[in-house]
This record gives sequence, structure tokens and C-alpha cells, in this order.
Amino acid sequence: MNISEFERRKPKKTMKAINDSIAKYQNYIGEIDAIMDESDAIRIDIYSEILNDLEGIKKVFLTGS
Repeated sequence: MNISEFERRKPKKTMKAINDSIAKYQNYIGEIDAIMDESDAIRIDIYSEILNDLEGIKKVFLTGS
């Protein structure tokens, strides 16, 4: 496999993995309808932080910087 073939396929798989992870954490946040106790609030905070990190990674990936 030459470098250009590798580079042509790599971004598609990476972008799919990033988008799938973003969707997963958005679903986790959506499944918690209402904050019932402190553990729900903590999970939402953690999921939101992970989601922000993933969106930052996606932005860097798209801009190449």
C-alpha cells in the first residue's frame, strides 16, 4: 500500500469513529430525561465534557491544525 492510498482511506474511518462517538454521548445525555439525583448530574457533566473534547478533536481533524 502506498502512502496516498493509506491517506485516502484513513480520514473516512477516523471521521466515522469521531462522529459515532459524538452521537453515542449525545444519546447518553438524551437518555437521562431529568436529573433525579447527584449521580445523574455527575454523569451528564462527564458526558458533556467528553462531548466537548470530541467536538474539539473533530474541529482539529477537519482543519488539519
